[in-house]
Amino acid sequence: MRWLFNRIIAISLICLCLTPAAFAAPNVAVTLKPIHSLVASVMEGVGTPWLLLPDGASPHTFQLKPSTLKTLKEADLIVWVGPSLEMFMIKPLSSLAPKYGFIEIQTLDNLVKLPLREGREWQHGDPEDPHGHDHDHGAHGDIDPHFWLSNANAQTIVKVTAERLSKADPQHAKQYQANAQKTLAKLRALKTNLQAQLASVQTEPFLVYHDGYQYFEKEFDLKAVGTMVINPHVPLSANGLTQIKELIKARGVKCIFKETEFSERIIENSLGNQFVQIKELDPLGVNIPKGPNHYELTLLALGQTIHDCLDPKVAKRSRK
Repeated sequence: MRWLFNRIIAISLICLCLTPAAFAAPNVAVTLKPIHSLVASVMEGVGTPWLLLPDGASPHTFQLKPSTLKTLKEADLIVWVGPSLEMFMIKPLSSLAPKYGFIEIQTLDNLVKLPLREGREWQHGDPEDPHGHDHDHGAHGDIDPHFWLSNANAQTIVKVTAERLSKADPQHAKQYQANAQKTLAKLRALKTNLQAQLASVQTEPFLVYHDGYQYFEKEFDLKAVGTMVINPHVPLSANGLTQIKELIKARGVKCIFKETEFSERIIENSLGNQFVQIKELDPLGVNIPKGPNHYELTLLALGQTIHDCLDPKVAKRSRK
């Protein structure tokens, strides 16, 4: 009987070793939190990707630390936006050769790409291309790099990630593909929810402190009329402030959206006694836990904040 027991144990161990869970998932490193969420959705139940940028770090100014470099060197696959946003990645990536390569989002086929907007005041919509479909704008520098704020682009990222992981890790290919289909369904539902939420405020004009929401605006037909600062690293001039005050008055602006890194006090002091609500948007989901649900929660929070600031009824209640 002892030999039979030992044989059963041996067979069980062999079977355990051959189950999909026994195959290690690729080490995947992702730069930004919302994109990390999309990759985590595809990998759910198989593995967990690494997030490179900590909460509060700006991709414009982030400097890689030794611990971050170590993570990159150990990665089998690296997912990043590209040099249009993450200049800090260019030098280290030039010396790396991850086993399964890179996913550079700005180079993906079927990605919606929008040109950077120029000047302080914008017109609502583009008569030649009102829906902001794919463009070829040549050099990286003239493309708006906030690609993840487009639901269509999020779906493209999910599809490409699932395809790449399925080829790199065929033992878990079915799981990656099933997760991708589930995530795509959630993204379609998210877009429907946001369309319904924002439909009532599409004609309401607003300003942003820093131009970073173009993809979201275009996708939901919102009426951004301009930006307070053309370059967020250059202080607002007296002439620029005069232009902003004239723009607020001429376009009937009642709301300005800022980001976490920009002080509300600076905006308030600039505007003086003009009544304009100032609300904070969080395009990177800094205050939302990372993971598969992060992307959906981040976009829903953006939509809710924009709606509440632009809806006259909600805005009136908040002033009481």
